[in-house]
Amino acid sequence: MAEKKNTDKKDVTIYDIAKLANTSPGTVSRALNNIGYVKEETRLRIEEAAKKLEYIPNRAARTLKTKRTGLILLAIPDMDNPFYIDMIKAIQEVSQYNNYSLILYYTEGKVEQEIKVLKMLHEQLADGMIMVNLNFTKKHLQEIKKISCPLVLSSMGVSEIGGNQTDPFDYIGVDTQKGIYMTTQHLIQQGHTRIGYIGGNKDIVVFRERYRGYSQSLIDGGLTLEDELVFFGEKWVESTGYEAGKYFLSLKQRPTAICAANDIMAIGAIRAFEEAGLHIPKDISIIGMDNIDLTHRLKPKMSSVAIAQAEIGRTAAELIFKRLRKEEQGSPKKIIFQPRLIIRESSILCYEDI
Repeated sequence: MAEKKNTDKKDVTIYDIAKLANTSPGTVSRALNNIGYVKEETRLRIEEAAKKLEYIPNRAARTLKTKRTGLILLAIPDMDNPFYIDMIKAIQEVSQYNNYSLILYYTEGKVEQEIKVLKMLHEQLADGMIMVNLNFTKKHLQEIKKISCPLVLSSMGVSEIGGNQTDPFDYIGVDTQKGIYMTTQHLIQQGHTRIGYIGGNKDIVVFRERYRGYSQSLIDGGLTLEDELVFFGEKWVESTGYEAGKYFLSLKQRPTAICAANDIMAIGAIRAFEEAGLHIPKDISIIGMDNIDLTHRLKPKMSSVAIAQAEIGRTAAELIFKRLRKEEQGSPKKIIFQPRLIIRESSILCYEDI
């Protein structure tokens, strides 16, 4: 005869599991919540009993008892950019290791959406949050001051914020201004004197930082900063890069090299150049930033700047859990990673391939 399954899952409690597993309700609670020590033999017996009874844990009840949700929020501005894949994966791994679940929230880079998710954190939807924020405002700070749980901000830049004694958050970033400086410097070393730039919205802090890297590198290289060689887009997506490519092609004297503020825009520009019959890097060199997986799958492979997205995600998540365990206390931390220039075929002539 087939074993009869429990048909009233909502009534199953830790007391039912304790009875079936021949142990105490307290031991069941510790085993199911992974809190405190439980003998492996007893733990396996409890897990088997819970499975047999088809026990479904009540998160709301557990939250009331432990004052913890078991959830971490990750707010990111862009779901279309593969840049975030490695970051999400790293945060997920650290969260799972700490027996937490990860909630992903898409802000579209809009201030109102970022304020909304900060309010959600204040209302204790989660025990902590990592927010990738591209443009910090006074509205953000006003809402952050209401939050009592761990919060890590990251803007993929150095930024003027973070690291102050009064900041109620930790900050983790990467020096993307230096990264763009390195890409422009590399193109100058290749002999280019007309170097175009593709950037995102210049009203956003991280894109202003990257543009400064480009302009400073030209000045240090003895070149003139020409307005017609700079293209800013409202969005930082592939279509922006494509529009930029079309724009550069329309110039009487087009640039011989391009540096883009991210890989996705660089890929868009490549599409425009290829449609016009140009060959990379023979007719025009190009280099991006983010070092997404696609960069080494393109033909030719695309040069880029690695900006440690996995390391940023892992460090941010580990810092959240250290704060939750009270292992990390006191002043807010500001951690800045350094970029790495990855030179591939798109920015350096490989004569044997031409």
